[in-house]
Amino acid sequence: MKLSFANFPLEYIPDFPLNDKNVLGIIRECGFTCTDYNITLAHLDENWETRANKLKATLADLGMSAPQAHAPIVNPFDPGDVDYMDIYEKSLRFCAVAGIPMVVIHAGAIKDNTREEYFEKNVAFYRSLIPAAEETGVEVLIENIGHDGDANFLLRGTDVREMADLVDHPLFNICWDTGHGNLNKQNLYDTIITLGDKLHALHVHDNVGYFEPSYRHHRIDMHTMPYATQYASVNYDALIQGLIDIGYKGTFNFEVLTVTRSIRPAFTYNGEVVRKLEFPSLELWKKANTLVYDIGKYMLDAYGLFEI
Repeated sequence: MKLSFANFPLEYIPDFPLNDKNVLGIIRECGFTCTDYNITLAHLDENWETRANKLKATLADLGMSAPQAHAPIVNPFDPGDVDYMDIYEKSLRFCAVAGIPMVVIHAGAIKDNTREEYFEKNVAFYRSLIPAAEETGVEVLIENIGHDGDANFLLRGTDVREMADLVDHPLFNICWDTGHGNLNKQNLYDTIITLGDKLHALHVHDNVGYFEPSYRHHRIDMHTMPYATQYASVNYDALIQGLIDIGYKGTFNFEVLTVTRSIRPAFTYNGEVVRKLEFPSLELWKKANTLVYDIGKYMLDAYGLFEI
């Protein structure tokens, strides 16, 4: 199994030119040969095809591949002027030109919708993308999101599998996000077994799991790397054994914010806001995420799965 790294965290490094050559190049320097490519709305302007061709060439020059991507997160059920069908169909075409075989597209939600309404609307939404998926040959991946009390109902493996089965098309499969799943009490091994042949991609990251809602910040989508704290509670033995038992063919893809911009309150000194330590340096970022690569290699080596 190959290691992969989502490219979006470099957005939080100051004065770092965010072009594919720089971003993917530094990820490659950390050891990764695969990336989960983050498609933004800016990628989908009138120059989208040129951007996609350039990305394909950059990946080839770096000796990398992008087995999966993430489409912009635009709620298809939000009122307004956003043409979500154009965004998602263009995301599929972007992937096809760039040579990316799969793309995560989030389900949408409306406040106070019932579970039945949520499933009805989202199954129809995903089915509306079938023509574009068939035209491009790019898989659409449904990701687990949400927690008890919010407007999303893709909390558990059974939920996501049900959604994929209702869409009922070979190009519509599943990306399991370990951090999102850890916010909802469940058995990770059983979850992976439930997802089975529909599980084609991963977002691997950690957090401290579930606390009762009375606890402040009872669920935080932390996106930490494995082993970052003794309180993190994703069980990677359960995850990897599950992947082995279902014959998982995708990458072990990290979606971590290991070293990133601080969101702590600003510090004011002598009437001026001080931000000297708000951002990490690029060198710190590289060292931290080289460690992420080493951790991933250690984890996969323990099961005889590591592949360069």
